[in-house]
Amino acid sequence: MGERLPEAWMVEWHRNGRVEFPLRRWSFLQFPLLLLLPLGVMGLNSVADMHDGGWPVPAYLLITGYAGVVITIAWQLITQRPVLVIDHRGIHQGRRRFMPWDEIGSIGPISGPKMARHIQINPKNVWAKNLTLTQQHVNDLQALQTWLQDVLEERRKAGV
Repeated sequence: MGERLPEAWMVEWHRNGRVEFPLRRWSFLQFPLLLLLPLGVMGLNSVADMHDGGWPVPAYLLITGYAGVVITIAWQLITQRPVLVIDHRGIHQGRRRFMPWDEIGSIGPISGPKMARHIQINPKNVWAKNLTLTQQHVNDLQALQTWLQDVLEERRKAGV
């Protein structure tokens, strides 16, 4: 759904009362690959040195750590989770991050460098945490920001 136009989001919104944006695989892979590729190359060289030098425990821990990271990334790519869901109750990002419509103070501007652009959803309560929406779910953040502002205005006018 993140690759489609805002008109398709609005049709889905009116038909089902919710819009789901699964994890976009390529955008999710860009960031971990940039971080893990150099570490993996350096780590492969150090594993052999650790094993030959009598350091088998750190070598096994390093291999286990890399395996855990690879398994986590593979799980997220296969299941396309966490999913961004916008429904009648509010904005859900995965299972734990949720902001109801009546607690949303404003939808911030798009910020960040081109590869890591994001939108901040600011709560009315200044002590509450912001909700950050990234390009991992939606390709066109400008369209998402405009659409979210329209939905928020619609909800406020309806008094829901």
